[in-house]
Amino acid sequence: MKKSILFLILSTLIIGCNNDSNAKKTVENESQDVNALIKSENSSEIFKLATTYASNGGKENLTKAYELYNKAAELGSTDAMLQLGLLLREGNEVVSRNDKASTQWFMKLAEKGEAAGLHNVGVAYYKWLGVELDKKKAYHYFLQSAEKGLLQSQVLVSGLLYNGDGVNKDLAASFQWMLKAAEQGDIDSQNNVGLAYENGEGVEKDPKQSFIWFKKAADNGQVFANYNVALKYFTGNGVNQNLDEAIKYAEVAFKKGDEGAYELLSEIYGDETSLKYNPAKAANLKKEYENLKN
Repeated sequence: MKKSILFLILSTLIIGCNNDSNAKKTVENESQDVNALIKSENSSEIFKLATTYASNGGKENLTKAYELYNKAAELGSTDAMLQLGLLLREGNEVVSRNDKASTQWFMKLAEKGEAAGLHNVGVAYYKWLGVELDKKKAYHYFLQSAEKGLLQSQVLVSGLLYNGDGVNKDLAASFQWMLKAAEQGDIDSQNNVGLAYENGEGVEKDPKQSFIWFKKAADNGQVFANYNVALKYFTGNGVNQNLDEAIKYAEVAFKKGDEGAYELLSEIYGDETSLKYNPAKAANLKKEYENLKN
């Protein structure tokens, strides 16, 4: 069994608002449209136009997009504030990376109670981006964002509580946030909930619940969970023993290079006492595993 609960801390920032699906639009009557739009002070429409320019790409369009994002943000567009924060954090061919300016835009969003702003201010404090490193403050902002339902923040809060990173270690609280993220569909959290139930971390041991969550994660595409499901079927822990199902799930994990799955399949096919004993398959399995590793 994969004994450790795994967290990918800060692997992903908030992507921001979705660009217009009709990318590569042609901006017609450019100067007339832009000037009229700016005069209207319609922040939402200015933001949309900025996104159109950005979608078309090229230095000239990106420059115009940046100008329009700034105008929309000045008029109160939270979408534009978020986009500016992300642009300044990453930089592009017309905008230089500027962590301090990026974080200032995220702070404006956070002051408005926007979850994406709160999350990204947390990222700034955690990763020393334009502000002093302060993991306690980072946790404070992540928690606020998590409470507003942002999935990424819920995952991070769970991980920080689990590891005692910027906050006192609290497995029970970690589990509750992990469960919230799992219920929102995060497959790593679904597998972690299974591990928590399996190992009794933050919650009482429950083999049946661990199987339910492992299977949910596996069926949603979490590789490690496939091995965990296979092992549950192999041992009959929390579910009726079923070697065919054990093999099915183990093979999915094996094809992704999971060492535990290889060892489990080797035991199933290579043990003379196994109902699925097949030395030829065991030999082929070994060759295939060596190829996967190379």
